[in-house]
Amino acid sequence: MDSIKKNICGGMYDIQYKEDTAKAQGVLLYEYPQIEQAKKNYRVDTIPGRDGELVEEEDYKSNITITCSFSILHERLMPKVRELKRWLSGTGKLVFSDTPETFYEVLKVEHENLERDLKNYGRFEVRFICYPYEFLKSGQEVLSKLDYNPYDKCKPIYEVSGEGACELVVNGKSMTANVGQNMTIDTRLQVAYRKDGTMMNTAVSGDYSDLWIVHGSNTISITEGFLLKIKPRWGYEA
Repeated sequence: MDSIKKNICGGMYDIQYKEDTAKAQGVLLYEYPQIEQAKKNYRVDTIPGRDGELVEEEDYKSNITITCSFSILHERLMPKVRELKRWLSGTGKLVFSDTPETFYEVLKVEHENLERDLKNYGRFEVRFICYPYEFLKSGQEVLSKLDYNPYDKCKPIYEVSGEGACELVVNGKSMTANVGQNMTIDTRLQVAYRKDGTMMNTAVSGDYSDLWIVHGSNTISITEGFLLKIKPRWGYEA
């Protein structure tokens, strides 16, 4: 069974990172990637005289780790490993061949030592440290209207065009902004800025988390006279 799994994995399964693939690099996945799920954080409070503890889930989640093991067969093994390390470094988007419609956002890459079985053959393990969300590529498209999110809760980018004070309302919660021609509100990074990069954090008032889009029906509106576009960045919580 193990040999069948490895043959299937090596023959059919692939990853793409920074616009290149393992197969294009001439290496195979030794086994399916292992995904370590994000850990949720909880606040635990005790009340004197009361049995048990109060447990409240917080919004924060840890990063996730995706481990990939590559099989390398090359006449110049160590130079090939160094080439792979250059490719598998830095930040970028990680895509699995069986789910090409989604990607993970890699924050950093860690390498393990080469396990060398033969002169020209070895295995090389890589750990991708990723933001705890599986993004849909469709969620990177800019929408002029959004009233339903079929996926998990997401943290969108809002692009506002207009002049003067306005109110952005999402599901009954609002943020006010003093817009000068344009403003981008990134609810994940919790920053506001102009298209030229000028920071505008002091020009907004309200909680960025109030602008997150929940699963299911949503109501989103903005003051008349302003144009609003939304990049939902939706997908699946890890």
